Amino acid sequence: MNPSITNHLSNAGPTDSDLAALDPTSRNAFRFAARRDNVSEPARTPATPAAPVAPKTRPRGRLLIATLMLLACSAGIFSVWDSLLRYRAYGVVTGRIIEVGVPIEGVLTAVHVSEGDTVRQDSKLATVEDLEYEHELARVSDELRITEATLQAEIARVQWQSHVEETEMTKSIAELFESAGRMHNENGALELLRYQLNFNRDLHQKNAASRVDMDSFEIQERAKKEELESIEQAIVVLKQRATKAAESPRLGKEQIQPLIAKSEMLLNEIKRLRARNGQGEVKSPVNGTVLRRIHPAGECIKENDALFAVMEEASLEIEMYLPQDMSASYKVGDIVKVKIEPFKDLVPCEVTAIGAEHRKPPEHIEVFYRTNIRLLPVRVRPQAPFATDKRMSVGAVAKLPHMGLF
Repeated sequence: MNPSITNHLSNAGPTDSDLAALDPTSRNAFRFAARRDNVSEPARTPATPAAPVAPKTRPRGRLLIATLMLLACSAGIFSVWDSLLRYRAYGVVTGRIIEVGVPIEGVLTAVHVSEGDTVRQDSKLATVEDLEYEHELARVSDELRITEATLQAEIARVQWQSHVEETEMTKSIAELFESAGRMHNENGALELLRYQLNFNRDLHQKNAASRVDMDSFEIQERAKKEELESIEQAIVVLKQRATKAAESPRLGKEQIQPLIAKSEMLLNEIKRLRARNGQGEVKSPVNGTVLRRIHPAGECIKENDALFAVMEEASLEIEMYLPQDMSASYKVGDIVKVKIEPFKDLVPCEVTAIGAEHRKPPEHIEVFYRTNIRLLPVRVRPQAPFATDKRMSVGAVAKLPHMGLF
């Protein structure tokens, strides 16, 4: 055993400082010896514990706090530099946005495009149905079918009646000609009887013919005269009937004209109803991109409600607001490069128009300028391929950087 340990065991005992100075194995040996000695020795009064000492502050915490403060200051300085010192002017991306509505009231039964879709002029966007006009169209169509059936029946009746009148006129003329022929025959027979009667009278005066023969010829002559008179009266009647049949108005277009006019009116009404219902076919007025779909399918739409917002193709422009000291810096046709999110590179743009007067900037870029400042608006148009890039959205902020600071 260690000699120092033996000396401490023979003395009053080890102190706490002695135990602290030993290695862990020696401390365990001391504790075991002390417990063994405490069996025979009386208990000693424990020493008064020392007052606690506050732990020392580690330098690593101060370094972390200082680093965070430095980063915060750097971020603030960069933010101020990026927003106020890095760029000379600001602008807003604009475009021709057309709200496409419908001139009728009805139910939005179908939507054929989604937001972000590219559409061509006259391509179908949605369908709106007006049930009231659909029912009116069905009613007018049924009425037209009834009118057409009535018109066909009236045409058949007129044709039949015209045929009857034509037959009556033809028959009257035929009977007239037949009676005229009979009259000519009877006139010939009467002339023959008169000749025979005159011849018998001469013979009777010469006593060459009997009185009976002469009386017989006279009776035949009177009968022929009466027959001819009857034929002449019949001819007059037949002539009047034929003339009346020929001069009577024929049934034709005048009798069916009201039905024809009604059919044409119903056809025009159907065309008007179909044209109005055709207005429910919502079509794109221009080539462009669908930005917003305002109403979902199945919703009731009021007259002239907007259904879609379509941005016209190749209408994207940027309206830059230049300070007065830059009013003469650019002219139409110049190329300027601006920063637009989310493009990493500067976007080349051509100056297309310069405003005629200074005015206040829009609200969302007014923060970049002094209060109540008036600026010169300059319109620039992005060049290819940025002009057709869908990532360039209307309302985005465009920034004109200082040369050499980007």
